[in-house]
Amino acid sequence: MRFFFPAIIAFISVCGWLSCGSAETPLDANTRQAIDSLATAEIRVQRVELDSQCQMARVTVLPQLVDSIKQIRLREIEEQLRTIPK
Repeated sequence: MRFFFPAIIAFISVCGWLSCGSAETPLDANTRQAIDSLATAEIRVQRVELDSQCQMARVTVLPQLVDSIKQIRLREIEEQLRTIPK
């Protein structure tokens, strides 16, 4: 989330920069390159952030989910064992 604010600022800056011309005027090469450079840099930053969040979730959340599923399945097995005639 901390990288989201600079992305907004960059987007607003680019939009402000582009609004100087007519809406029908095609973008020149320098403008397209600037937009591409900003987008590439932000994608790189966000990819690193997302990868670290996924790794953290894999370490913290996944074991909890697995334990929860195991507990549910064990309760189901115990319930089935109670219904077996002795």
